[in-house]
Amino acid sequence: MRSQKLWDDEKQQKYEKLIREISDGEDTLKAGGIRLSKAKEVAISIKGKREEFKRLISERNSLDANSAEGLADNARFAALIRMCILKPENNLPYFPEEKDYDAQSSQPWVIEAAEKLANMLYGLDPNYEKNLEENKFLKEFEFVDEELNLINKDGHRIDIDGRLINDEGRYVAYKNDEDYKNKINYYYVNRDGQEVVLIEDEWVKADAAERRPFLDDEDKPILSELDSQENSQAGENNDDDNKEKKKKTRISKKTENTI
Repeated sequence: MRSQKLWDDEKQQKYEKLIREISDGEDTLKAGGIRLSKAKEVAISIKGKREEFKRLISERNSLDANSAEGLADNARFAALIRMCILKPENNLPYFPEEKDYDAQSSQPWVIEAAEKLANMLYGLDPNYEKNLEENKFLKEFEFVDEELNLINKDGHRIDIDGRLINDEGRYVAYKNDEDYKNKINYYYVNRDGQEVVLIEDEWVKADAAERRPFLDDEDKPILSELDSQENSQAGENNDDDNKEKKKKTRISKKTENTI
């Protein structure tokens, strides 16, 4: 890793620093005796440091998995999975050949079986995330929901800075308190709380979604050729709509007279 410039002393020092900071944060939460607001800051800080730690070692882990030892361990684990998953009707292997397993290894039920076997073999905690010290604290004081998403005192999902978000992580707002209370009729906003709309796969401010005409030196609207064409087309459409409405009115009156 060092010869390929994938790891160096700077990354090693950062690695060790993050481990210390996470450990110190956990000790702070275990000890208590500080303001709840401060403890919440510590817990959220730990979550951020764990994500930073994961990013730091992700490349190293990928190299470990492709080492001779890593490949051998993966092959051994796959063989154990094939031996353990049996057909209920005759107790014969569900995946008799390695290629059979490889073809379905991404199926949800196969992944679930692999997770359970890994928990047994390596002593992994199936509730690892929930049992992290920061998540236990955040859940105890209702700062997160069952899926460990940050929430405010009213149960709304929020980001790390307390801004409202929806299930997809987009910033949202509500027109009034009743909508907020019932969690309905939200609209999208940007980081600054300004309403935005989606136009041709791009989020733009709502007040800029429809361009207003530019003005001349006397502050009178200047219509470009494109604006003129659009207005002309809109006029034709309105004429067609009016003709159709008049036609329906005549038919309606004729029907009434017939009746």
